Amino acid sequence: MRSRRRAVLRFALGVAVAAAVFAYALPHIASYGDVIHELGTISTAWAVALGAAALLDVLTAALPWMAVLPQVSFLQALAFTQASTALTTVLPGGAPLGMAISFGFLRRLRVDRGGAAFAVAVTGIWSQTMIFLYPLVGAILVFATGQLSTSTAVIAGVSAVAGAAIVGIAVAALRSPTAALRLGNAAASFVAWVKGIFHRPPPAWGGESLVRFREERLVLLRRRWAVLTAATLANQLTAYITFVFSLRAVGISSATIPLSEAFLAWALGRVISSLPLTPGGIGVVELGMIGTLVGFGAPNAHVVAAVLLFRGLVVLPSLVVGAVGLPALRFLAPPEPEPS
Repeated sequence: MRSRRRAVLRFALGVAVAAAVFAYALPHIASYGDVIHELGTISTAWAVALGAAALLDVLTAALPWMAVLPQVSFLQALAFTQASTALTTVLPGGAPLGMAISFGFLRRLRVDRGGAAFAVAVTGIWSQTMIFLYPLVGAILVFATGQLSTSTAVIAGVSAVAGAAIVGIAVAALRSPTAALRLGNAAASFVAWVKGIFHRPPPAWGGESLVRFREERLVLLRRRWAVLTAATLANQLTAYITFVFSLRAVGISSATIPLSEAFLAWALGRVISSLPLTPGGIGVVELGMIGTLVGFGAPNAHVVAAVLLFRGLVVLPSLVVGAVGLPALRFLAPPEPEPS
């Protein structure tokens, strides 16, 4: 009961923060009337390009999971990833909650516990490592132009340290059975906490499961790590393309915000969205990206319009597809094996 009360309070606080950002912070940067005016200037060609980019962002979400779980079909992977994304958008918890939900959906698709746990861990590690390293890459690119502020450099450095820490933990878990045992127990404890909020029984797996399947899955990982890396990059960078299109569609030229500065703003937004601050990072992500772009000298109304457009294109399609994918999982799941 106490865990559930804390979750409700955290959700309420997150909603309050998001509401404060949209009701008070953003109107001080640019009036919504000016923002609507800028959105109204988007041409038909840009609208088509934005729609195509948003669709590609949704479709590529299935690729990393198919790389580590070859037995999962494209439709299965698409349905459960979008359902998981939709739930993490409306619930507080960030990336850790998304990983716990993904595990439950994989079990619904009849993926064995060891395979599901390993897939969630590996895709999560690959994704989070890249997310935390992107700001460092963006900072290096922007530094070459002399536009990098001290605060942004510090944020990029902290993100890089976090990414390096994730890589270190992952390497230790893959190389050492003891580290794998500890990591598996920690993951099981977190999943048990999430299930406790919804009055579900704790998972039947733990660190021993990760150790038991470690050697078998390492063989697959050695064969598929390059495919997993390419699939993760393809999925994440389609969102960056959507962001660049959003900037250009509202009239922010490459002379005002070059690709390097756009990449850094997008990278910082990705880091913020992975933190359990507000449901789906709504409010804080927008504020962080807008502040970065305004700091680079882009017009306020154009920036707010571009960021809100981008966030709508990455959030709303996932909610729609996820709402369809959640009930569809029942029909996409393979039949239970008949008892022998």
